[in-house]
Order: sequence, then structure tokens, then C-alpha cells
Amino acid sequence: MNIGLATFENISPALACIYSLPRSGSTVLITELDRLKGIVCLPESYFPQILELLSPDELSDPSRLAAFFLASSPSGSLLSFEEAQACMVPADHAKTLVRLGLACALKTNREPSQVAIVIWKTTRIVSRWKLFAEAGGRFLVLRRNPLNVFESQFRVDFGYYNRNPLRFAAFQESYEAIFSRLPIDITYSVDYESIPEQLTAIQSWLGVGAEHWIGGESSMAKTHAKEAWHSGLMDGFQSHDSMKRQNISTRQRLLLKAGQSMAKPIRPILVLLRDYYDRQIMKQIRIAADEILLKESR
Repeated sequence: MNIGLATFENISPALACIYSLPRSGSTVLITELDRLKGIVCLPESYFPQILELLSPDELSDPSRLAAFFLASSPSGSLLSFEEAQACMVPADHAKTLVRLGLACALKTNREPSQVAIVIWKTTRIVSRWKLFAEAGGRFLVLRRNPLNVFESQFRVDFGYYNRNPLRFAAFQESYEAIFSRLPIDITYSVDYESIPEQLTAIQSWLGVGAEHWIGGESSMAKTHAKEAWHSGLMDGFQSHDSMKRQNISTRQRLLLKAGQSMAKPIRPILVLLRDYYDRQIMKQIRIAADEILLKESR
């Protein structure tokens, strides 16, 4: 697919980003939203956030930006390196973020001119949000019962360290420390178990109706098969959270409650913890981006 900047010159959809802890159901929410006409959702990507961590030289280089985009998309990208590179507008972050979304619309056979809003999502790098806000973006903060998020740590490899309830409590509060800093006037909070009931209000806040896309394909349909925990993703919203909470022992519940009581008062300090973890993730992204550039140069 040949993507030129002029292709999207007269299309100016809005921007939004879902922020949540890992395992809070953000993929479920984005799948529900991606069905709605006027919305195009990208698979999870930290690209809007890492823009704040790039040097001026990196920000001015479309090739490096494309590599960073691919490296910061853990579920995979719908776009090739060349397609992502064609979307980069180094002098205008808002245009870059919009064009990447519109390019994904093209890849899923959805008409870009009908896109009213491009939605991103991140569950890892959340301490960087100012650039996205300056680009006109808004934020959907998704929360899930902490007991369910904690219970899920035992079902994924990357949750190994957070199986300690005290550590998990600090981890959770480090996210809440960031969420509490998002500008209230451009932030909307969503509860996972209430997604079906809240969907109409979310649509209104995003500025779209209830009509579904006719034809085309959800971006999630192209990526969900790669992730084991995405099984059944396209079958519609289902919550088994009340049953999953029964898997948590009384001892774990008590320790988690104690950890939350200790972590909440030091929430402002935990901003530094979140920043530290985000920078560690950024180091991994840089390594991956360098590997992508090396591969493309051969």
C-alpha cells in the first residue's frame, strides 16, 4: 500500500488514548470501540508517550520515528516500516499520530474520510502524557477491580513479580499517581465491569454514534490471534470478574488491602517509581528500534 502524506491532507479526526494498568481490560474496551463507525483504534502502542523521551535528532528523523513506532507496538503493527515512515511528520506530532491511525483504517478497508477519532492505548508507559494533550488528545482512564487485576498476575508470565500483594499495591498506586495528574477536563473514567452500560456515554464523550462500521475489519481482528489471552476477543463483551475474585485467598486479600493502605498516602512519591519503570521500558524500545533500523538498512 502506498501511503503519501497528501492522502490524508484534508482529514482531521480527533485523538484519544486509553490509559490503564496491564490486565485491566483495555483490549476489550478498544475492541468494542473499534466496531463503531467513525472510530479507528490502533493495537497497543506506547508511541505517543515515548515521543517525550526522544532527542531532537530522533524526532526529526522519519526513519527513526518509524522504527520507534514499530518497536513500541508490543502486539504488532498493521503497518510496515515503509508505511509507518510515510506517515511521519517530524514537525507536527498531532499529524503524525492522526496519519498513523488513518493508515491503519486503510489497512482494514475502512474509509479514512469517515474517521472522526483515532484512539491509541497504553498500559506500560503512562507517565508521559503532556505531549499527547498538547496535540489535542484526550484520555480514557480504564479501571478494573484491583482484586481482578491482581488475580490476573498469576495467569501471565510478565505478572510474575506482581504476584506479591504488597508489591502489586505499590505498582497499582504508581499508575493512580499518574491518572490523578491527567487534566480533568480532557479525561473520562471507565469501569471495566460497567463497559456495556457506559458505552453510550463513552460514545457521546468521543463524539460518535452507535452505528457500526459496514465492511472492513477491526484492527483487533488482525492482531488478537498473536496473544493467548485475547482468545474470544471478537465475541463481544463478557465479564467473569466476580468468579475470578474467588480465586484470591483470604490471606492475599488482607495483604493486598494492607499494601493499598500503605501505598496510597505516598502516591505522590510513586510518580517517581512509575517514571523509573517507564524509562526502563524505553531502554528496551531503543534496543528494538536500533535492531529494526539495522534490518531495514540491509
